[in-house]
Amino acid sequence: MHLKVIYNPTAGRGKARRWVREVEETLRARGARADCEPSTGADDLVRIAAESSRAGYDRVVVMGGDGTLNLALREFDLAKGTLALIPTGSGNDFARVVGLPRTIREACDVVLNGRVREVDVALANNLRYAGVAGLGFDSEVAEFANRNVKFLRGSAVYLYAILRVLPRFTPRRVRIRSENGSRNETIMFAAVGNTRQYGGGIKITPDAEIDDGLLDLCIVHETTRLELLKTLPLAYTGAHVKSPFVEIGRGRTFHFEGEQPMAVYADGEPLTRTPVEFAVCDEKLKVVVPRIGD
Repeated sequence: MHLKVIYNPTAGRGKARRWVREVEETLRARGARADCEPSTGADDLVRIAAESSRAGYDRVVVMGGDGTLNLALREFDLAKGTLALIPTGSGNDFARVVGLPRTIREACDVVLNGRVREVDVALANNLRYAGVAGLGFDSEVAEFANRNVKFLRGSAVYLYAILRVLPRFTPRRVRIRSENGSRNETIMFAAVGNTRQYGGGIKITPDAEIDDGLLDLCIVHETTRLELLKTLPLAYTGAHVKSPFVEIGRGRTFHFEGEQPMAVYADGEPLTRTPVEFAVCDEKLKVVVPRIGD
């Protein structure tokens, strides 16, 4: 099996180079040809993944978390390429959803012996994402975390960012359009999920299925900061959907427009701004996942 392995050499506070050596040694010990290539930045990672998906490799292996996967997916040739993921990020929500193991050696086993599953790809203004996109309080928390939180990992990053952003946050007035019509609402935030979770295990759209051809919507309507703070921990189990100010929906397209432009984050990465149209890509992503029963 001929593999392309893409990685960010600065990830994991310097651990990425050690991780890639382990991956390379493990894959080659099991008979695979592994061409490893570091990226020099976000744009370079997008380029390498796109070129590799068209180059005839059996599988394009991406080392990283949800943000790295997001970049790899941006221009990936969905018709020709098959993607495999070795989760070495902080949240690894997509990896959790598709059942990937957390250790490098076990993840390498899946790369070589796993089955290929076709899953949906979501779009925000025609830009791809794999997991969950958000706007409002949601995206402001992601923005704060990306810019300011360097000393924490996993869900602790988002918990810290929530506590820092919440005191100064004000609700946003938006116009929402879907297959069911349009309306004006005042919201704390909205999340549009291709998968059920983000932020290291926050099940914001708990009933989302990755291959049903639909997007799941979670709108948190205007409420007090205290009520929002009390409700957010419930999202780790999906119980937040029972709150009276939380609305859940499902559809193929959702459109949001604010009185002022708002940032839209997806997979923890800045993606676009409002007005934004969320949709499901016509093509599927071929991704390597564990075999049933593994």
